Amino acid sequence: MPASLWLSPGRLFPTLHPVSQIVQARVVDDHGRPVDTPARLRPGSSTTVVVTGFDPGELILLRGSAAATTLPGGRADQDGVFRYRLSVPASMAGAHFLTVIGASDDSRLAGWQRSAVFRYVVSVDQAGNR
Repeated sequence: MPASLWLSPGRLFPTLHPVSQIVQARVVDDHGRPVDTPARLRPGSSTTVVVTGFDPGELILLRGSAAATTLPGGRADQDGVFRYRLSVPASMAGAHFLTVIGASDDSRLAGWQRSAVFRYVVSVDQAGNR
């Protein structure tokens, strides 16, 4: 039985409990212009990832394709928006991703996870100065 299905007290039929929700992510350049995804970035460059749909002040965790662990990323602002400045190491190349995960303190959302995945490709051949 999937972890998202549990028997309700006093009932014989399972009740569906949501376990995750995709939130909206977008990427902008240094001038606030949208960047297509997967973003094409140069080694040593940086870009801003903007994710909406979190609770105000919600704790945000980050998981990158190059890291095996989840790290603290900060908190969403008063409007539930999280902004992260992604810096690409000079030695990085290839396809990568950054997962932005909300870690709500709301007990009503136990087992519920809001997340967005930002995909990007790093190559010295990428056009532009990003």
